[in-house]
Amino acid sequence: MANIRLTALTLGLAIAAAGAACSDDAADKLGGRNTGASSGSSGGSSGANGDGGPGSNPGGPPAEELLFRAVEPDLKTKCGNACHDLATYKPTPPAFLAGPDAYKSIKAEPGAIVADYYQSSLLQKGSHAGPAVGSDPTFEAKVIEWLKMESAVIQSQKKPSTDAVALVAGPNDLDMTKACVGGLTGVHLKFDASLVGGILSLNNIKVLAAAGTDVHVYKPKFIKVLAKANASNQTEIPDGAETFSNTDQTVPGGAETVLTPGAAFITAAGWTPFDFASDKVRIEVEKLEPGKVQVIEAAKVCKNVANFTANVLPTLKQQAGGFNLNCAQCHGNGLAGLSLNGADQAVVCNQVLGKLNEADITKSLMITHLAANGGHGGGPITDTAGWTTFWTNNKGVFF
Repeated sequence: MANIRLTALTLGLAIAAAGAACSDDAADKLGGRNTGASSGSSGGSSGANGDGGPGSNPGGPPAEELLFRAVEPDLKTKCGNACHDLATYKPTPPAFLAGPDAYKSIKAEPGAIVADYYQSSLLQKGSHAGPAVGSDPTFEAKVIEWLKMESAVIQSQKKPSTDAVALVAGPNDLDMTKACVGGLTGVHLKFDASLVGGILSLNNIKVLAAAGTDVHVYKPKFIKVLAKANASNQTEIPDGAETFSNTDQTVPGGAETVLTPGAAFITAAGWTPFDFASDKVRIEVEKLEPGKVQVIEAAKVCKNVANFTANVLPTLKQQAGGFNLNCAQCHGNGLAGLSLNGADQAVVCNQVLGKLNEADITKSLMITHLAANGGHGGGPITDTAGWTTFWTNNKGVFF
């Protein structure tokens, strides 16, 4: 990531004085996104410590925790007490500095500690009831220094990966089992590989999920594995262009589904020229886990539009029924989602359908809203029992 200084780094942290305003949003989560930061505990490793990597501090707390402890007094002063410590302010703010260990609390806060530290919700939250971190440059610098170390630790953690495999010109079928978590098996990545001017080209990229389990795929990364170290003493070269950084999808079990973006040229530094004879590839994945495909049901439509037009609409327009209730006078042109004067009777019928409760017609908005205590601006209906019977008798028009 380019180290570009944003002009308005902000921190969603509230004034700590008891009784001071803390958050504009009840149970505010700082408006951040959770990108998989570890929720490691105080005094322990975040995953890469103790082995000489970022945050390594043999025999003591990891370096990222030490940096947090350095800024913790300022965080407590500016953001604690009734706000993000005790969380007694109303509406209730997130208690990301709660005791007995604020470090454990803030690491558990979704979106606070992330791989791209500038995207931390602590920096992204704008000035609300409390000040932004950018209003205090010294405080801002200490927060960034700590988050940068947390980011380095996250990025140094080993991610689930396949074995290194040799690709072939033409169809390839990679078993992704070793990159899976949650007991997932039977996942394959398929694609056609070719070389275009020495650049590795992938086409028809698809994921095959085993029958019975939907699969969530998030940010796969291709890593070139060299037969021997290059001049920079590298044996592996990640796809620095992050070709699949926007890949985040769930594929249905038993199906072979196109993986976004479907085709790619891997042009990152060190990848060209690619040699099928000597180079291999392994694939790391941020998440390759059991998922759940969301099935979006089609909107329900009226069962019998002709019957609606003949028997229901006239009553709503005071042309029949004897209820002395001309709904079209107010709801003729879209008010509350009803256009009873509309020319397309199928559309009008579907609008009325949206005000009905299929499970219990007596609890429909078309009935309850017009009851004596229903709050209908046009006044309550006088014959509630008859009105309920009318909709009960015409239920078959809609469902």
